[in-house]
Amino acid sequence: MPNLAVEFNLIEDIAGTPGGFLNQNNPLNIGDRFFVQVLMRDIHSNPIGLTGSAINLNFEANKIQNIDIPFNPVDDNSPLVTSKFPLFRGGTLNNINGTITDLGGASFPPTSLGSLLGLNQPEQFSLMHFQVIGKGSSNLILNVDLSQTIFADGTLAANDTTNPSQFIQIVPIVPANYTVTIPEPSLNIGLFILLGVIPVLKKQYAKRV
Repeated sequence: MPNLAVEFNLIEDIAGTPGGFLNQNNPLNIGDRFFVQVLMRDIHSNPIGLTGSAINLNFEANKIQNIDIPFNPVDDNSPLVTSKFPLFRGGTLNNINGTITDLGGASFPPTSLGSLLGLNQPEQFSLMHFQVIGKGSSNLILNVDLSQTIFADGTLAANDTTNPSQFIQIVPIVPANYTVTIPEPSLNIGLFILLGVIPVLKKQYAKRV
């Protein structure tokens, strides 16, 4: 039975702030931004919390790009890695190949170096920022490195073979053949404009006579 729970979410960008979950029925357009969120939780029968983890992310670089500027998970204030894990923070972005590798960190609560993650509820391990640059829905593949995912008692998530490690999300983007259709003016609008113009023309004609 798994002792680790992971949530992999696509979150709306509301003026640069995370909002609700992306609606798969409302695809994104080129230029739209969104967040990728990873939550973790210790689900042992007697939870003890997590003291470290690392993840890898693969994305289609011709459709979406990471826009965390700077991409600096070493910074304790960066949401790329939870502030609860101040030790061994790191990670590498490659927007050309569409990869984020070894993004993670750790803590050592007995010496007040960080704190536990996911002890009694799912907690955010990482929040990444992306932008759409190309049409056509895109796959996002998350791989959790269970060999670097550590519980407070020193055991690894990799010790339990039932723990999930790979997750896939589809970023909803308008189809490649999508075009914007400009509606033709309605007859009612044309009549409204014409009726407004006729009195003006009559006045101008009367002045000339």
